[in-house]
Amino acid sequence: MSTIKNQDLLALKSYITAADSTQYASLASTTLILDLTHSNLHQRHAEIRFDKHDTVDELRRRIHQKSGTPPCMQHLQLKSAGGGAVFHEILPNMDSDRMLGYYNLPLGANVHCIDIDPYSSSANGAYENTALVEKFTLTEEEYDKRKGTLRDWGRKQKENDPEFSLKKHAREHAELVEARRLYKESGGVKDGFEIDESTGVIVRCSESETTNANGGDGKEKSESAADIEYGPESIQHLTLTSRCQVQPGSRRGSIAYLGPIPELGAGGHWVGVILDEPMGKTDGTVQASGVRYFEAPGSNRGGFFRG
Repeated sequence: MSTIKNQDLLALKSYITAADSTQYASLASTTLILDLTHSNLHQRHAEIRFDKHDTVDELRRRIHQKSGTPPCMQHLQLKSAGGGAVFHEILPNMDSDRMLGYYNLPLGANVHCIDIDPYSSSANGAYENTALVEKFTLTEEEYDKRKGTLRDWGRKQKENDPEFSLKKHAREHAELVEARRLYKESGGVKDGFEIDESTGVIVRCSESETTNANGGDGKEKSESAADIEYGPESIQHLTLTSRCQVQPGSRRGSIAYLGPIPELGAGGHWVGVILDEPMGKTDGTVQASGVRYFEAPGSNRGGFFRG
């Protein structure tokens, strides 16, 4: 057995095992703690509680419940704690009415069940070896003919939009998720997205809105709309170091920055707040660019909000 030399591991081992000598101190005097193992199974049922007045029949019933081996097929071996030497054996159909207290079992003792059934359903790894389970497989041709699959859905999308691809769809979905996250956290609306007035949910702008008459990409329109909605007047009533309360969550803090933050890509003016409690998303730095706008005492003690 190898010796642990790493001091951190030794300290961890000492911490975990510190109460080993007293782990059973609070148990009732009639309580037994037993580990149950089985000849056909790798699984180990650790620290199963019994009473000294429980009979061998009850022990066999519990083993049957956990392993599937009926009581008449159980040859039991009683071992010292940790699976040591066998100090007693109980043959099938023997001592059924005898109480467990008779065997003077130590706390943590191991009861090992030998399944004597030659036709046992647990033999040869039948209960645990997943390699024995027949896997469901489909050929490419069979999958191609199936309805309701991702491939079938992709084909239908392609019929409506010749430029559709699953890769493009995945990219656009990720962009939508990020835009909704930005709006939820800061109130900012990312370029190419807008708020659906009927639902209040962030959606992608239609092509007619993102493409101007000269073939532009509509970026100026998106930015100017944000600049109007969150212009200087949206923060003119605020001053640095003032106390404030931000939503959602009624979080309290102090104002540390007032002004535009181009890196957020939403235009307009922002309010940087140092929160009293660790309920933010930043330390005053915009993650995308690494630019710092104020100094918060922790990575979750700051946030950017609208005025």
